Amino acid sequence: MAKLDITIEGDIQDFLGVNIERKENGSIHLTQPHLIDQILKELRLEDNASIKETPAPSSKLLSRHSNSKDFDGPFNYRSIIGKLNYLEKGSRSDIAYITHQCARFSSCPKEEHGRFVKWLGRYLKGTRNKGTILRPNKSKGL
Repeated sequence: MAKLDITIEGDIQDFLGVNIERKENGSIHLTQPHLIDQILKELRLEDNASIKETPAPSSKLLSRHSNSKDFDGPFNYRSIIGKLNYLEKGSRSDIAYITHQCARFSSCPKEEHGRFVKWLGRYLKGTRNKGTILRPNKSKGL
């Protein structure tokens, strides 16, 4: 510490925005409910929004939708995609596929893409306190 002039500024959770909870059984739970709350607020899904059971509809494919109207919804599409990307990397790998599918259309989102993002928001609302569970096993190494 003396050679590098390192100071202790707080807990790692404060820098990462990820809640790190160590359980008695040795597992580690990673959650990001505050980021999910920010996303829900931007999507205007805080209160009476319905909840979805899956991150995206399984019967529909997300495509370019060239003939559709441009997205002009009540939220900033690119900002939400950025937050979803951070959420996916930090604690919610279950939303990786649909997040990346929606991110493909960030330069010119259409109404359908906005609906997919809202669907994902409704899924996150129902799974707000879920996250990644790590179960370290010393016998297997890193």
